[in-house]
Amino acid sequence: MRVGELACQRDSYLKVLDTVVVSCVPATASNPSPAGTEPLWEIEFEDTVLFPEGGGQPTDHGTLTSLRIDPTLQIPITRIHRHGLRAVHFSPVPLDAGTPVTQHVDFDRRMDHMQQHTGQHLLSAIMDTYEGLETLGWSMGASISVTDDDVAPNMNFVEVGRKPTDEEIDEIQRRCNEVISRNVRITVDTPEDAKVDSLPSDYDAEKGVVRVIKIEGIDENACCGTHLSQTSHISLLLLHHTQPIRGTNTRLYFTAGARAIRLSTLATRTLRSVSGLLSANPAHPNEVIQRVDKLNAQVRDMGRARRKLETEIAGYEAARVIRELDAGRRAAFVYRVCETGADFIMAVTGALKDGGFDEREGVVVLLVAVAETGGGGPVVIIGDEKEVERVVERVKVILPDVKGGGKGKRWQGKIARLATAQLKALGTLIESA
Repeated sequence: MRVGELACQRDSYLKVLDTVVVSCVPATASNPSPAGTEPLWEIEFEDTVLFPEGGGQPTDHGTLTSLRIDPTLQIPITRIHRHGLRAVHFSPVPLDAGTPVTQHVDFDRRMDHMQQHTGQHLLSAIMDTYEGLETLGWSMGASISVTDDDVAPNMNFVEVGRKPTDEEIDEIQRRCNEVISRNVRITVDTPEDAKVDSLPSDYDAEKGVVRVIKIEGIDENACCGTHLSQTSHISLLLLHHTQPIRGTNTRLYFTAGARAIRLSTLATRTLRSVSGLLSANPAHPNEVIQRVDKLNAQVRDMGRARRKLETEIAGYEAARVIRELDAGRRAAFVYRVCETGADFIMAVTGALKDGGFDEREGVVVLLVAVAETGGGGPVVIIGDEKEVERVVERVKVILPDVKGGGKGKRWQGKIARLATAQLKALGTLIESA
């Protein structure tokens, strides 16, 4: 059976189909088995209830069983491709031509795909009525994971020519869900005069059929995908955030059906959790936002106070180094545990420069700052050129994993972690320098 007339396309609600193997060959070089997996075979059937990837819709998943082989054996099928007008199924088990099989589709996955795909047709039809919001492209997110609370991969998006306003997003969502609640009929036609300019280059429209999906009175679009029979089966359509991409082009993210319900459930659960942390009422989202704004302001104030304190400490450390050098020492060691390691070292070296350190000869300073005890951070060595070169070589022995470089009076590097023994060895090195 040709793609366009497959059982899954004639009846997208069909779950089981008895059919016969037409051909079975090893997977070709252009369609190899994934690395680290068992060899696959390319199988064609007289007909199929399993939809091949196409039209922006991912492949169906399903199983094959055969009374002729072993009625208890379920052969998993998770990859079906369209080759021209042929639907090619990738199977881990070879099947002889003529073998009768029963195909079972993973209908939860199919229904999810249909809700997203038909939802996209409806969304694009509504958005087309707004200037500059015609759909330029779209992408379906990955199927729902029942264990992963990260819903971002499950979001779909349509690409449009400009960013819609918040008011437009609210209105478009309302209009889409109004059509869903009206239970508008959706049909599939195969007119001979259908437009073929949007078809894939390897699809032979003269030998195959062009399917036009019609949302009664709202939209007509050529599409090979499986679709719902009525808009009420979309259940719900939610519009989410936007993302700028090329120029003024924008992605508008959306979910439909079970995905939208799941995302709403997770969002409500998250709001409830955040409200508890902030001692706010989850029934009043604006109160939660106000608490978060207040907390952000406090964090910014604390950050400014911390940076001011670190700058003062850097000045004290620089003054200590100058005093030690004035007392006749030839080397000094500055070590600090702080989150702003690079900024702290920069503040110390700046204060040293202001104190006339650059004019001193035969002296060297080793500076190390780590984010946490035992953690990593920047390492800087400054001073007399010969002394810097000598200390660098000895530091590399103590810190064999240090990465960095430099020349003249400054060398700088970075370490992933600083063990207690290494810290002690660096102190001993400078004491004896």
